[in-house]
This record gives sequence, C-alpha cells and structure tokens, in this order.
Amino acid sequence: MRPAIPQFTLTNQPKIHFQWDCLSALTESILQKQWRSMVLISSQFLARPGQFSANFIAHLQQADCRVTVFTVSGEPSPELIDTLVKASPKDTQGVIGIGGGSVLDTAKAVAGLIPSQTSVYDYLEGVGKARPFTGSTYPFIAVPTTAGTGSETTKNAVLSRLGEFKKSFRDDKLLAQEVWLDPRFVESCPGQVRYATGMDAFTQLLESYTTRKANPFTDALAWQGMQLFQSVKAEFLAQPSTPSNKLSSHLMLAASFSGITLANAGLGAVHGLAGPIGAFFEAPHGEVCAALLAPITQANLSALEAATTPEAIQTLKKYARIGQLFNPNAQTQAQQLSSLIDALTELAAPLQGLSTYGLTSNTLDAVIENCRAGSMLGNPIVLSDTVLRHAILQAL
Repeated sequence: MRPAIPQFTLTNQPKIHFQWDCLSALTESILQKQWRSMVLISSQFLARPGQFSANFIAHLQQADCRVTVFTVSGEPSPELIDTLVKASPKDTQGVIGIGGGSVLDTAKAVAGLIPSQTSVYDYLEGVGKARPFTGSTYPFIAVPTTAGTGSETTKNAVLSRLGEFKKSFRDDKLLAQEVWLDPRFVESCPGQVRYATGMDAFTQLLESYTTRKANPFTDALAWQGMQLFQSVKAEFLAQPSTPSNKLSSHLMLAASFSGITLANAGLGAVHGLAGPIGAFFEAPHGEVCAALLAPITQANLSALEAATTPEAIQTLKKYARIGQLFNPNAQTQAQQLSSLIDALTELAAPLQGLSTYGLTSNTLDAVIENCRAGSMLGNPIVLSDTVLRHAILQAL
C-alpha cells in the first residue's frame, strides 16, 4: 500500500538575506568574516565603474581585502572553469558571485574546485569522468542579479559547449553558504531579459510542483512561488522599462523558491528538452522554456488523462489547481485544465517562436536523441519521441 506521504530528503539550504539595496549590508557581512583574500566573479556590466560589483570591490579594497576579479559573459564552458580555478590565488578564503545564472554557476564551480585544483571534467555528468566529488570547497556567496535560474539556491553548476553538450557539475557541497536577494537588480534588467529569466523561474516552479519527486515541502514553496508570479502576471507580460517594486520583489523571491524546489524535487520534460536545445542552438534558455511550456503541458495532460492511475489522477488535480490560480472562475476540472493551457499560451505570446534560433523540423534529431537523461526523468509521465517532437514543432 502506497504511504500517504512517500519518503523524501531535503538538501541543506543557504542562509538567505532578502534586502533592497544590499551593498552596505553585504560589504559589512563579508568584512565580519575576516576574509583577507577572495575571488569575485561578476558579469561584465556590473564590473564597470559606478556599477554594483565595482563599488563592492572598492569597499572591500578600502578595508585592505585582496580581491581577485574575473568577469564572465555567456554560458560557462568546462575550459573556462578550469582556467579560472588555476588563476585563483591559493590563499583564497571565499568566492562571491554577482550576476545572472551563468555567473553564479561559474562561481559555484570555481569555489568547489580551487582547494583540490582538479578539473571539472573529473565530475561533469554525462561527458566527464563521472567521479564522485569528495573534495572540500571554499565558501560560496551568491548575489543573483536576474530573477530566473534559481542558481543561487541549487547544488549544480550548468556548463556547456555549443554544438556538443550542456551538462551539470553537481554536489550538495556546492550549495551557496549565503544568498543575498536584492530586488533592485530586477529593476535594471531589460524587459526581454526579465521576461526570459522570469519564464525560466515559473517553468521550474510548475515542473517541480508536478514532478514525480514532488513532496509536501517543495509543493508548498512551488505553490507560493506560483502565487507570487500570478499576482504580477499582467505587469510581467507588459515588460515595463521601470517595473514596480511588487513585480521586482515577487520575481526575485519566486526565482529563489524555484531553485530550492528544483534542487529537491527535480523538473520535467520542458527542461528535459531545453537542455539539449541549449546545447545545439544559441537559444535563450528562458525563451525555450516559455515556448515549450504550453505544448508539453498539453501533452502531459493528454497522457495523464489516458493513464487513469492514482498517481495520474492526483497530478491532474495539481495541474487543475494551477489553472484555477490563473482563472478563479473555472469551476470544473476540465475548465481549470483548459484555463491552464490558455494562461501558458498567453505567457508565450511575446515570443517569435523557436524557429528564430534555427530550430526546424529537420534539425530536431539530436535534441530528441539527447533528452532522456536528467530533467526528463522527473516528468510525471513518459512521453514518446513522437509526442516530444510534436511539442517542439508547436513551439517553432
């Protein structure tokens, strides 16, 4: 007999600070740690004079801290990680990442590998040596500047080589020691960046809520995150040049919730496909998620309705609950599920479609061939290659 609540395990969580205009408090926190040598990895923009990272560095240097600065642009490769590990001072006491998901993933991996001076290929899933990560790590502090990937609260660093792979270096020891969530960063994001990263976060919340490995803890956080998102959906879709405090704070918090839920419950077929699509095409990850979310969800609903197992019935109720969140007037389950697809279709409306990035009906074989590991394993029901291909075609 299946237990009412199946067993589950939660990873450790970082200490999270949610604070507007966090520069002074963050600086004081670092100084209290008495680090004399640290590595700071930043986006290029924020390292420019007058920007957040540059001001932060200046404050630390005034306190006689030695700060080794690396800037990152685009998704990190394994070669970049190995280069930065070798270039980092051996007396480093901590690593700070200030930027979007790619910056945080870079900082996370570098913090993990400086002590052992080993190559990330030793531990990279799927394309490396797949050795267990047994070494010690340096403390990692994450300051996310986009509300999307949730990398600040996950235990994996996503690394890629365009045209070949997009894989993770993953271990519980890679979790950030502290996270500083400052919604002010969301205000400075261009509307299209805010849209793409926000859609990544929402997709992570929805998929972790309906995944095979969901549990009461992740359900609570995922539901809260989706409520935060839904309450600002209209403004989010409008992509204002100057977002409200409500939009900025809700997106920032929802994104971090999504990192916690995906780290503890996994994801589903949208991210299962988004990984190889990102490996073979220069397509923004959040836009890929947005485009696939409605067709993949519809495919899941059709398969679950045909399955009629207790697990399928329960998952359909979860999907229906999300549909009612977007349309409180939907009363029957059929109406709620229809409302869900309508809402997900509306959320994808700002897109031109994935064909913009070179995906065509003739270029999908490599995606389908490489989508069955990782996130796809958490999808609530197995979808055939034919169904997955059809979903991608709908997103073109």
